[in-house]
Amino acid sequence: MRLRNRAFELFSITVEASELRRRNTMNQLTTFTVCLFVTLSGWAQVGTSRASEKPNIVVFLTDDQGYGDLGCYGSNDIATPNIDRLCAEGMKFTSFYVHNRCSPTRAALMTGCHAQRVGVDNVVYRRERVGLNADEITVPELLKTAGYATGIVGKWHLGEWEDFNPVNHGFDSFFGFMECDDKKTTAIYRNREIVEKIKQKTDGTHSPKLLAAGIEFIKQHKEQPFFLYYASPLPHVKWHPHPRFKGSSKQGTYGDVVQEIDWQVGELMKTLEELDLAENTLFVFASDNGPQLNVEGYGSAGILRDGKWTNFEGGIRVPCIMRWPNAIPPNSTNDEITAIIDLLPTFGSIAGVAAPADRVIDGRNILPYMRGEQADTPIHDSYIVPGASIRHGDWKLLVKSQKPGGGKSDRVGKTDRVPAPAGAMFNLKIDPSESTNVAAEHPDQVAELTNRMSDFMKHLNAHSRPIGSLSTKNGQ
Repeated sequence: MRLRNRAFELFSITVEASELRRRNTMNQLTTFTVCLFVTLSGWAQVGTSRASEKPNIVVFLTDDQGYGDLGCYGSNDIATPNIDRLCAEGMKFTSFYVHNRCSPTRAALMTGCHAQRVGVDNVVYRRERVGLNADEITVPELLKTAGYATGIVGKWHLGEWEDFNPVNHGFDSFFGFMECDDKKTTAIYRNREIVEKIKQKTDGTHSPKLLAAGIEFIKQHKEQPFFLYYASPLPHVKWHPHPRFKGSSKQGTYGDVVQEIDWQVGELMKTLEELDLAENTLFVFASDNGPQLNVEGYGSAGILRDGKWTNFEGGIRVPCIMRWPNAIPPNSTNDEITAIIDLLPTFGSIAGVAAPADRVIDGRNILPYMRGEQADTPIHDSYIVPGASIRHGDWKLLVKSQKPGGGKSDRVGKTDRVPAPAGAMFNLKIDPSESTNVAAEHPDQVAELTNRMSDFMKHLNAHSRPIGSLSTKNGQ
């Protein structure tokens, strides 16, 4: 199926009625042999129903969406029935961490490392002539060694020059945007070719085109394991919902756009179900950072403090939901510290390939959490924003002073609008809003977290890697 430019194309898409043929050589074996093979292959631990089939993986990443902007995370003003269904059929993570801006989080997802370790400690713009280093081993590159087809739809944001095109970083196909500046005309790419010029990538009229590309990828690769990274440019400003969703929510145009996202999720879920792929597909939904608050309209970080650009919880703790019927118990919740850096090693474990051993990988395999297993010790006892903040257990210390991200709406009223000084500490268990600095009452805890950050930074500085850069010859 070739994409067309009509804005409403996806509203009329129906999945072709055909019997899905799968690799199923195990059907000829006896029950005893099947059980033995599954045990030896390790897939019994993962929970896959067919030992010969590795699960598909879909990652749906939104852009600047708040912790409190989904029904399953407490929103009463935005209707998200499809995402809520993912939650009911899967696992909700309540302490899932990212970086506080777009490019760093996307680098962390791709590499399994803190963005600062791979040199992407800020937003990547074209003028800087930099992007994800070609020497990094990315999620799609890792999964391709296990036989996966790999595709990205939407926003890349890890380098705007051809050297950094996602097809150079392990993706078999790419349909979306390399540019991140909404003040200029943006190109839609199909792999290496520009297929259309648009004024603004966050305009909801483009949603059907992106969704068509995602569905096309799934249908094309239904006979083999696949990894689809659906990087929605929504609900990043400026908020221009598709006409179908304009005025549909109780939270202004921002809420309308989130409901548009929910529709996208629902259409991808429907496609998986109609192709009989849903049971053996891990579907991950998350956001790249907290909501942008200092513009007209508003997102919501719920009970958390502040939003995008800050290392308060509202900036770095985001909604995350995972559904995989063959492995994840339905309607379950995980409150342990997890992070987007964990996806690379976890996906590798699921696919049966090891994470790179020739470099430091900050992420950990969280598959035991996903299966609902009880761990004797936490997989992560800490989450660190290098040089800025550290959460250890229930305690959080700001190593650097933190300014609020800004906000004009009354929804920000619960957030303290004054800066927090370096050395401020909060007990997140009883104070997730980071409203009360308890550092003076717990000097020993402050000292312990300070030492942990110091040790981490020494290790980071000794084992960091550079961002990729254009040569003078290639840069025009």
